[in-house]
Amino acid sequence: AIEAKEGVAVKRETVTVATITLQNYFRLYEKLAGMTGTAVTDAEEFDKIYELGVTPLPTNVEHIVTTHAMNLVAQKEKVEGAEAIKYVDPESNQPRFFKRIDFPDQVYGTENGKDQAILAEIKRFHEKGRPILVGTTSVEHSETIHHYLQREKISHNVLNAKIHQSEALIVAQAGRKGAVTISTNMAGRGTDILLGGNPEGMAAETLEKELFDRPQLAQLAATLLSEGEDAARNLAQRHGKLNPDLVGALLTTKAEFDAALAEIEEVQVIGYLARTLQEPYDMDYNGILTVLRMVHGGRLGEAREFVESLGKDVALVDDTLRQWNIYTRYVSLKGDNSKTAQFLAEVLFEQHYNARAALTRAVLAGDLDEARAVVQRVPGLEADIIDRIVALKQQTEHERQEVWQIGGLHVIGSERHESRRIDNQLRGRAARQGDPGSSRFFLSLEDDLMKRFGGERLKNFMARTNIPEDMPIENGVLDRLIASSQERLEGYNFDMRKNVIEYDDVMNKQRQAIYAERRAILLGEALDLDEKIEEAFATTINELVDNYVVNYRDYARGEVERAITAFTTEATDEINVPGVLRQVRRLLPNVMQLDRETLEGLRDDRLAERLMALAYENEEQGINLYQLLQAMGRFLPLLSPVPNLGGLAARKSGQLQAKENARREYLLQVESLFNEFLAEQIEPEKRGKIWETAVAAIDHAFAQFKVESLSTKNATAQQFRFRDEAEEAVRNLLLESLSALDSDALVIALTGYVNKQQDKWREHIGAEEYRVFQRQLLLSATDREWRDYLTAMDDLRREIGLEAVGQRDPKVEYKRRSYAMFADMRRNIEKDIADRFFRQIAGHQAFVQKQQAEQAYQIQAQDAGYQVVKRAQGKGVELRRDVPKVGRNDPCPCGSGKKYKQCHMRIDAAATPENGQQTTKKGKTQKRARPR
Repeated sequence: AIEAKEGVAVKRETVTVATITLQNYFRLYEKLAGMTGTAVTDAEEFDKIYELGVTPLPTNVEHIVTTHAMNLVAQKEKVEGAEAIKYVDPESNQPRFFKRIDFPDQVYGTENGKDQAILAEIKRFHEKGRPILVGTTSVEHSETIHHYLQREKISHNVLNAKIHQSEALIVAQAGRKGAVTISTNMAGRGTDILLGGNPEGMAAETLEKELFDRPQLAQLAATLLSEGEDAARNLAQRHGKLNPDLVGALLTTKAEFDAALAEIEEVQVIGYLARTLQEPYDMDYNGILTVLRMVHGGRLGEAREFVESLGKDVALVDDTLRQWNIYTRYVSLKGDNSKTAQFLAEVLFEQHYNARAALTRAVLAGDLDEARAVVQRVPGLEADIIDRIVALKQQTEHERQEVWQIGGLHVIGSERHESRRIDNQLRGRAARQGDPGSSRFFLSLEDDLMKRFGGERLKNFMARTNIPEDMPIENGVLDRLIASSQERLEGYNFDMRKNVIEYDDVMNKQRQAIYAERRAILLGEALDLDEKIEEAFATTINELVDNYVVNYRDYARGEVERAITAFTTEATDEINVPGVLRQVRRLLPNVMQLDRETLEGLRDDRLAERLMALAYENEEQGINLYQLLQAMGRFLPLLSPVPNLGGLAARKSGQLQAKENARREYLLQVESLFNEFLAEQIEPEKRGKIWETAVAAIDHAFAQFKVESLSTKNATAQQFRFRDEAEEAVRNLLLESLSALDSDALVIALTGYVNKQQDKWREHIGAEEYRVFQRQLLLSATDREWRDYLTAMDDLRREIGLEAVGQRDPKVEYKRRSYAMFADMRRNIEKDIADRFFRQIAGHQAFVQKQQAEQAYQIQAQDAGYQVVKRAQGKGVELRRDVPKVGRNDPCPCGSGKKYKQCHMRIDAAATPENGQQTTKKGKTQKRARPR
């Protein structure tokens, strides 16, 4: 509906392939563990959902104080109603560590009053030079505070999801002196805020501003290729961020690739890599060439196995793929200066970017010798960069001391979150690792949390007592009310999550059973595929025999009552008789002959009895056996194909003999069906009579086909009549045979015939491919029914809440129905396997033959030194050599310096057929015959 409203293409409904809750997903792991600073508030949920205990660990500062490792003395004092604790060294009387000061919450009557108080708090601490981090619960509130600070002309940074690439960098610098940072509670989590700033982040930012970027380097490369070296050097000198040394680096890089390109033009990429990769990976030419062909063909797994079998480094495969892509791309850029410039800029900038990071790490670690080596090694980096990074390091250390002296980072919370854990995470940004710091939360009675739990009563109290909106309410009872509200909301949210898990737990066992079965099918472990398919056929056969032979009346009554229920309006008890008749027409073919007007006036029980009379007639007339035969024919190959005698019209002679040959062959096919299917279960005397009758009927069908009067005009009509009569004869043969068997014998006959047909297909396509087909069939049937089941369960989950109206527990009803639906899904899987087995195995054989032919063609071409390449235009493929043909007296491609005839020619000749020609099974070369 939304798609239609918005005028976009209406797509089909999304199909659920797999579903699981996060909780049950985590339960799949054998071991669960974790570490976080805010798990204590959710200890109950960890225990009830995952059976995990939460153990609080003391911080490093607490450990030092409690163990008296440094003999520190705690000093306490009151600061603005909060307890301030610092740990002092008794010898120097200087504080070594601080504990965060959590100021009492301030509650205001209105949202505006709260925002004004936040602004006043920011101004007060900003004047002292302390860094401030303001945490909000929404981007909209961040924008509101941002506008207030703009009006007061206070410099600040805002994280509002518009510059998510640099969020971590901005939050990392939130500890600088006088910095004001506004972000949501969720932004920048996991980023350590260092007092005085993060030197590594500041260095990276400085280098990014002062040094060139990739587009500028690409412009220099384009000038070099289009206008020459002098023009490029002039551009580099005029440009503030480029360096003339970069021109030389670009020329060197281009010279390296051009040298490779010159060799590639002679031996192609595969020949070039086969030579250059030998020495680094200590592998001979033929081995490298084999790996290259596998990688080029996309067979990376085979390549890794081959390298492992030789005891070499598997990194060769990834390195081969990377270099193949690089050199292939450079070859394709030949003659295009614009794209070549982009390529050279990318290669050089990647080296430069990695060098910048290595330089920063070396300077900050105090390894100046390594830093100078990086500058000398990489063009475009100047020595004074080291001095600037050192200055940044000293600046952050100096700022850290200043910020430490004035009180550290101050965190302001603009609203209480639904979870205390998120509030604790926000508070935890301050006073990291014993640094000084403080926090305060500002609330209003218009906040969502306060509205849900008593905010209106407090607002009315403030209105009655004429408390102005800019006056905070500070009261211990109010603090306890806020804490209680958060706990109640946490409990409510936990109950919601627990409720979802309880519903998903019903499916979890079913999910485990299905996935365990799929895994067994894929891996072939602890599961007999033959037995699984036999069970599916046995279930289907037993169900058919039970429905159409043993309990035909009960089966018919169930179908009739189901149809009546489906087409009855509950409110008026009105029955849609035409719908009922259409529903049961397959089971009761004579139903359409009944008078509808008479049926319209009948009650549901009377209508059921009237329709059941037709079922009784079916059983008396043996129509139930004919229906059994039809049902069996949907998954069993029963009726042999009738010969096309109409095709004899195109023959000028030998029509009578051809007709006689077709008759004999068709009789043999029918006799084979009769003997394999039912003959063993019928008494010999009765069996002979049944067969004689069938032979006479088939002979009569052939005799009625007049070859003498056959022509192209009447061939089609004669063929239709002949086919109907021949098929009728075979059906009568099967019906007579079925009527001669009891239910047990019928089950044995059907099961035996299925097994014989399976054995024929196993022998026909081979045991290995037969097993592949079994696995594919089982997986497709399971996946198809599982997807349908998930969709049905989604519908049930949305509707099950209505059971409460009928005074029934929705969870109990959900479990009951889901188990029934799961059992139905299991039966549907078995039915699907039986229905599609014989219909799809022929298609699988054709697919396998085509695949084998293509694979043989690929291997044969590669063994001959060719690639099978799709044509750029048009259809089909063509053969191209992957390595140029080497002459007898040419240098050997392996790089030994010897002539090819004295090195690898004999080895290659023994490994591949001459000139890439096909060989016969005896190993002889097949040559094309010359046209005469």
